[in-house]
Amino acid sequence: MERAIIIKEIESLKEKLLRMGSIVEKMLHKTLDSIKTRDLDLAQEVIETDKLVDEYNWDIENQCLKILSLHQPVAKELRIVASTMKIIKDLERIGDYSVDIAKFASSLLKYSFDIPLSDIISLATLVERMVKDVIRAYSEPDLEQLENISSYYNFVFLKYQEISNELLEEIYKNPILTQQIIQLIMISRYLERIADHTTNIIELIYYIETGERKELHK
Repeated sequence: MERAIIIKEIESLKEKLLRMGSIVEKMLHKTLDSIKTRDLDLAQEVIETDKLVDEYNWDIENQCLKILSLHQPVAKELRIVASTMKIIKDLERIGDYSVDIAKFASSLLKYSFDIPLSDIISLATLVERMVKDVIRAYSEPDLEQLENISSYYNFVFLKYQEISNELLEEIYKNPILTQQIIQLIMISRYLERIADHTTNIIELIYYIETGERKELHK
């Protein structure tokens, strides 16, 4: 009977995390669409969704604590509960960074400037793919796929450095655009941070499945 209760609680926990992950994934997608289409309303939608992510974070954390205190799970169930408490923190930060990007986008889209956004869009597309794939990986774990997703981080980091260097050079060419360029640099930085939090989730999923702690993206 106790075993059946734990299994039911764990399934409920996983379903809530997947819903939270889906919300965060959509936040990032809307943020990037707002930049691509210069849609201020989309950016505002992302900002307003932040409270919902916070609510999921608290709800899932409380459920984890309840499971730990009432049912004392062991083995894989314990790893799921303990790791879920960390995963939701990473998801919350991804949501926070999506909001930060949306706020910068809201500011940037009010102005017209000639700096090309193609490199940032390219970086954003790769980061969005990482987030989408890691949410799926939580639902359907595949160790080989986890390592494949983690390998994207190195590309993201190198692309972020490349974009930052190019934008810094742009400041010297167009000092009048310094404020907008700095915001673009921050957007690329936040995208890199999202990728980093995604790799944290990958490593936690790997730990759930294997019981082994392993840095996958170094």
